[in-house]
Amino acid sequence: MKIPQCNFCERPAAWRRPVDGDRLCVAHFNKSFIRRVQRTINRYKLFTRKDIIGVGISGGKDSVVLLDVLAKLQKKYPTKLIGITIDEGIENYRQEGLKYAREATERAGIDHHIFSYKEKFGHDLDTALILLGPNRQAACSICGPFRRKSLNEAAREIGADKLATGHNADDEAQTFLMNIFRGDMLKSLHSNPYPRFKNESFINRVKPLRKSEEQEIVLYANFNNLPYQETPCPYAVEAARGKVRDILTNYQEHDPAIIYSILNSADAFYNLSDNVPRHIEHDGNKPIIKCERCGEPSNNQFCGTCKIVIQIENNL
Repeated sequence: MKIPQCNFCERPAAWRRPVDGDRLCVAHFNKSFIRRVQRTINRYKLFTRKDIIGVGISGGKDSVVLLDVLAKLQKKYPTKLIGITIDEGIENYRQEGLKYAREATERAGIDHHIFSYKEKFGHDLDTALILLGPNRQAACSICGPFRRKSLNEAAREIGADKLATGHNADDEAQTFLMNIFRGDMLKSLHSNPYPRFKNESFINRVKPLRKSEEQEIVLYANFNNLPYQETPCPYAVEAARGKVRDILTNYQEHDPAIIYSILNSADAFYNLSDNVPRHIEHDGNKPIIKCERCGEPSNNQFCGTCKIVIQIENNL
């Protein structure tokens, strides 16, 4: 059987893009993938030429691909890249990720800094979940605040102007839908793709893979021989996100462009909400103050992370 040909050259096609039907060889797939990331950076004005960019590297496919593409784009954006890895202390999981994170930063030729929950909060995630007891929140609801705070403080510590994370198009569409299902549209403002923080305590988080679908990220990693951690987090089974992911995966069979349609709706919402402060509580008027425990910005006496840490300490 004759192998279909690339739409842009005479080489055999390695991928047929479901959204537009284009058949691409490996070379044109790579070119298209990198160009999409570049357009995302330009569209949302993610970087300036003087930025020091902290790149969150977990060792998973998204972060490994993100770093590889940003390293290739450095010629167009002469920024400085610094790798940041957060060690949650998850047994039989994180050490493998650290291995791939180190390999990725070595390939890119950049500095790599590792920060741990145990060092920052006094306990690794495994221990924290045990101490919180059987009636605790889902692991992701605890790990999420710990990770966000760790990444922000790590980026600030290394002198980064921006913090790039590997959130992809599927992640962003799922998050937007989850906030709709929960009736929590104000929380969606936290995912606004434009860098908007003006508070020196917050490092602007940017998502260059926001318009890149998960399946193409996997292909890019495989086509470019980029090893990454495939072992799923053992706590992922507790996440509500899986149900939304299944809904979108099933719907994509009928409408391959559904992810981009949701992202376009999200962008329209963000544009309408430009005058709404990004970090607000549901009453809409709580000012940002400093957490009495850690001194970080908060809307309450204690920030969300410190509330969890206090609960852990009370259970000791």
